[in-house]
Amino acid sequence: MNNELVTELTIPDGVTSIGDYAFRGCSSLTSVTIGDSVTSIGDYAFRDCSSLTSITIPDSVTSIGNYAFYDCSSLTSVYISDVSAWCNISFGNYSSNPLYYAKNLYLNNELVTELTIPDGVTSISSYAFEYCSSLTSVTIGNGVISICEDAFYYCDSLTSVTIPDSVTSIGEDAFYHCYRLKSISIGNSVTSIGKGAFYYCQNLTSITIPDSVTSIGDHAFGFCGSLTSVTIPNSVTSIGEDAFEYCGSLTSVYISDIAAWCNISGLYNLMSYGSINKNLYLNNGLVTELIIPDSVTSIGKGAFYNCDSLTSITIPNSVTSIGAAAFADCDSLRTITIPNSVTSIGNSAFHNCDRMPRVYYKGTVSDWSSILIDSFNKPLTNATRYYYSETKPTTTGNYWHYVDGVPTKW
Repeated sequence: MNNELVTELTIPDGVTSIGDYAFRGCSSLTSVTIGDSVTSIGDYAFRDCSSLTSITIPDSVTSIGNYAFYDCSSLTSVYISDVSAWCNISFGNYSSNPLYYAKNLYLNNELVTELTIPDGVTSISSYAFEYCSSLTSVTIGNGVISICEDAFYYCDSLTSVTIPDSVTSIGEDAFYHCYRLKSISIGNSVTSIGKGAFYYCQNLTSITIPDSVTSIGDHAFGFCGSLTSVTIPNSVTSIGEDAFEYCGSLTSVYISDIAAWCNISGLYNLMSYGSINKNLYLNNGLVTELIIPDSVTSIGKGAFYNCDSLTSITIPNSVTSIGAAAFADCDSLRTITIPNSVTSIGNSAFHNCDRMPRVYYKGTVSDWSSILIDSFNKPLTNATRYYYSETKPTTTGNYWHYVDGVPTKW
C-alpha cells in the first residue's frame, strides 16, 4: 500500500473468505468494507481492531467465526443491504456479531429503528440482532418458524414485538434484557418459550400465552417487574425453574381449566414470586371456593402455591396424592375437604396455611392415620378435623355431613 497507513480498508470482490486472525490487532483501521464475493469471516479476524468504527458486510456472507470482532470497542455502525441475508448468517458466538459493540444497524445507509423481517426468512439466527440499540419495534414475517437464542438479546430500545402464527419456538434468551419492551404479540403456533426468553423485560405489564404453548423455560419471565397479570392456557404442561422469579407486581393469573392446571409441572415457579396478594382467575372469575374436578388424580407440586384468593378447597374421590407445596402459603384458606382416596400429602403441602381451622375428612380415624403426611404440614395436622358420617353419630367426637353440598358439622 505504498507505505501508507491503512485506515479505510476495502476487501476486493475476488476474495471469497477472510481467514482466521487476518486483521487481528490492526489498530489503525477505522472502517472496513467487505467485498460482495466474501462468504465467510474467520475466527478472530478483526479482533482487537480498537479504532474500527464502522463495517460494511455484504449479502454474500453466511458465517462469521468465533470472536471475529472481539474487543472492537470503538465500533458504532454496521452497514448491510439485505435483512434476509443478515438473518441467515451463522454467528459463532456473541462477539462474532459486530453489533455487540456497534449497537446501530444501517440498512441501505438508513438507521434501522422499525425492523420488519421479510416473509421469506424462515429462521432468525442466534445473535442476529443482539445489542442493537437502534431498534424500537420488530415485526416478524409470516415465514419465520424459529427465533433462535439471543436473537434480540439486550435490544434495550425495543418497545414492541409482533410474532406471527408461523413461529413455533422462541429460543433461549431471545429477548433477554429488552427492558423497554411494553407489548408482545405471540403467535398461535409457538409451542415453547425458551429459558430466559423475556428475562428482565421490566416494562411488560401483561402476557397472554397462546394455546399452542406446551412449555415455558427456566427464568423465561424472570425480573419482569411490571408484570401484573399472565394468562396460562390449558396446553402448558411444564413451567421451568424460577420462570416468574421476582415478578414483584404479579397479582393475577388467568386459566380456563382447573384439571389442566393441576397437571402442570413446575407451578411453584409461577406463583412464588408475585406481590403480597396472588389471585387465580378461572374463566375470568376470581377463584375463592375451589372445587377440584373428578378427572384429577393428583394435585401437582406447587399447584396453588401462594394463592391468596383461596378460602376453601374441595378435593374429589379421584385424587390419591397432593404434591409438595401444593397449597403452601395460601393464607386465606379456611377449610378443606379431603377424601379417603388420598394416600400421600407432600412436603410443605399446607405450609403457612395458618388460618385453616377446619379439615373435613371423608374417612375414619383409622383411614386418616394411614395417610403418609410429609414434613412442614402442621397447619393441616393441627387443624380441627371432622370425620364424615351420613347419619348423626351417637358417640362423641367431631363429625360432619353435607347440607346443600356444603360440609357442615353434625
